[in-house]
Amino acid sequence: MGLLSNAHAQTVSNQLEFGVSIGRVIRHNTSFKPKINGPSFIYQLSWVRHKRDSLAWRKAANFPKVGLTLIVADCAPNDVFGYGIGVSPFIDFTLRQQPRSRVDLRLGTGLACFTKAYDPVTNPDNNVIGSHLNTIFHLGIHHQWMVNSRLSLGQGVDIIHFSNARSTSPNLGINTLAAKLSVRYTIADKSSRDTLTLPNRSRYANEDFRPHSLSLRYGLGLTDRFVGGPVRPIHSSILQYMYSTGPLHSIGCGVKHSWDMGELEALNFLNQGEASIKPGLARNASVFVADAWRFGAMGLELAVGAYLYDRSMTNDRLWFKIGIQGFLGGRKRVMQGIAGCHMKSHYAVAEYVELQSGIQFNYGKTRR
Repeated sequence: MGLLSNAHAQTVSNQLEFGVSIGRVIRHNTSFKPKINGPSFIYQLSWVRHKRDSLAWRKAANFPKVGLTLIVADCAPNDVFGYGIGVSPFIDFTLRQQPRSRVDLRLGTGLACFTKAYDPVTNPDNNVIGSHLNTIFHLGIHHQWMVNSRLSLGQGVDIIHFSNARSTSPNLGINTLAAKLSVRYTIADKSSRDTLTLPNRSRYANEDFRPHSLSLRYGLGLTDRFVGGPVRPIHSSILQYMYSTGPLHSIGCGVKHSWDMGELEALNFLNQGEASIKPGLARNASVFVADAWRFGAMGLELAVGAYLYDRSMTNDRLWFKIGIQGFLGGRKRVMQGIAGCHMKSHYAVAEYVELQSGIQFNYGKTRR
C-alpha cells in the first residue's frame, strides 16, 4: 500500500517552434547615437517541454512550460550593430486557456554574441553595445491557436533586450519591440496514468515550506567607469528577510552594503594632484524591498532599493534589480544554500551584473 500511494499520473510533451519577430530598435536614451534606418528581424528556434505531474509548485503555477531558444538577431542599423546569435532558457506561464487556444507569458534570459561592438576608430557611432558578448532579457506575450493535436500557430509581442550590463562601456543596450509569428509542432507526447514509482523524498521535497527565511549573501560584480578603462570588482554583503505568502510567492526586505573598487580608482584618477581619496568614499549602503517567485529549485527575484548614503559618482537615489536564483535543498529544511545572478540598474541603465552566493535559514511551522 505504501508503494501504491506513490502512484501518480503525468503527461510530458516536447515541442519544436520556429518564430520570427519583426519590429524596431527603441531609442530609449537621449545619448543614443545610431540612426534607426529600418526594421529589425529576430529569428527564434525553440524547444519547449511541458510536464504535468503531482509536484505542488507546478500545480500552483498552472503547469508552466520550460524551454531553450536559439536567437539570431538582425537589428537595424546593421552596419553599426552587426548580427547577434545567442541562446536563452525560458519559462512560459499560461495566462488564459481554452479548448483550442492559449495565451502565455514568456520570461527568458541568456547570452548572445554580436559581430560588431563599439570601437573609437572603426565603429564610433555604436555607443549602445560596448562588447561582443552580451546578456539577453526576453519578455513576451504569445497566443497559440491549435490547428490539430500536434500543430499550432502563434502570434504575439516580444520585448528583447541586449546589453553587457556595463561590464564594458559604453553600454546603453539594444531594446527591440517586435510582433511575433510562429509555428509549433509537437514531436513527442507521452502520457502515463497510475504509474507506479518508488518513494523518492527529493522529488516531493518542495511540497511543504517554512514561511519565514533569513539569508546572508556575498555578491561580486564587475564593471568599468570609463570607456576603455579597466574592469574592477564590486564587493557586496546582503542581509535579507523573506516571507512566503504561498508555495510560489514571497515578499521581503533587506540591507545591502557595497564597496566599489572601480569607483575608488576613478575618484583618485579625477583627483590627480590632490590628496588621495579615502576608501570610505567608494562605499555605499541601501535598503530594499524584494518580490520573489520560486519554481522548485529555481526562482526569480525583483528588488527596488534606496541608498542610505549616496554614492560619490551618481545622483541617483533609487536602484532596481532583477535576478535568477538557484536553491540547494527543499524549503522545509532549516538551512539551504543559495546562489544567483542579478543585474542592477538605475532608471533602465544597467550598472553591473552581480553573482551572489550564501546561506538561507528557513523557520516557522511548515505549510503546504
